Amino acid sequence: MHSPSSKSNGQHTAGNSTSNPNLFNGKFQVGVGIYDGISILLAAEHHFDFVWISSFCASAAHGVPDVGIIGPEDILNLVRLSRRLTDLPIIVDLDSGYGDAVKIFHVIDAMARAGVSAVCIEDNPTSKRCSLYGGYERELATIPEHNTRLRASREAIKRSGTDCKIIARTEALVAGMGLDEALKRADAYVQNGADAVFAQSLDASGEEILTFGRKWGRRTPYVIAPTRLPQITKQQFEEAGISHTIYANQGLRAAHSAIDETFATLRSATSAHSVEESISTVAKVAELVGAKQVADLELLLAEGVDPQWSRSTAPAAACS
Repeated sequence: MHSPSSKSNGQHTAGNSTSNPNLFNGKFQVGVGIYDGISILLAAEHHFDFVWISSFCASAAHGVPDVGIIGPEDILNLVRLSRRLTDLPIIVDLDSGYGDAVKIFHVIDAMARAGVSAVCIEDNPTSKRCSLYGGYERELATIPEHNTRLRASREAIKRSGTDCKIIARTEALVAGMGLDEALKRADAYVQNGADAVFAQSLDASGEEILTFGRKWGRRTPYVIAPTRLPQITKQQFEEAGISHTIYANQGLRAAHSAIDETFATLRSATSAHSVEESISTVAKVAELVGAKQVADLELLLAEGVDPQWSRSTAPAAACS
């Protein structure tokens, strides 16, 4: 069964362009990275506080690395899909904004009007490289350059008539610039229109992230994606002043592992029976995506009978 915050099975409706007020409500929140319809529906079913449209995951789902190859229209399609499938707040990972300030203005305008709750823009150059990828010498956009991006974003949101929020992400820690530079950048970004900050770090001890939080002192919401910090607890994050933590790519990595193992087994197995006990049933997937609503809709269209959306069940055996 879906959570109360998700759309009911088979009753997906278009969202509006008003930001969800529950995103920055002063409470510690946990979100999860999504990249397709099933991951969106499962995020809602498991009662996450918000979804994160992940550039890393969206790129991987397209079969390409997270180096700015996919464009804003690919991300916008995921926004629209998310808005149709769930009422959870949406934070969208927009890399460095996909271009100069004028292009950023139009990208943010489209995202805000599509119903995102917050946009996240990082101070990487437009030729971004995922912060989780090693082997790169990293140079960031200058503070004035990123401030211009944020002002363009603020103006776009103002003109869109929405309450979309802006999260300014700094990669200063990833680039080895140190904690003082990260705090300096975060401060400048808030002064130029950001509602929240996001500091990324590759320090596996977690000390950089936690220290940043303590020094930031809850001035604004503070968002992290602790992929490299699986040992740090939610309580530790919250105590350090972090307001939002995102399991940004665990879902896609789990799917990769499961599909890889299943395909490897099927390639050498004598029958599909070898994987049946370890994979979801057709009926379970059909239930998640609302297949049982099809029979009700057909009844309504054929006979004018008011459908009982939670009653009828479409025969799972008809799916393959």
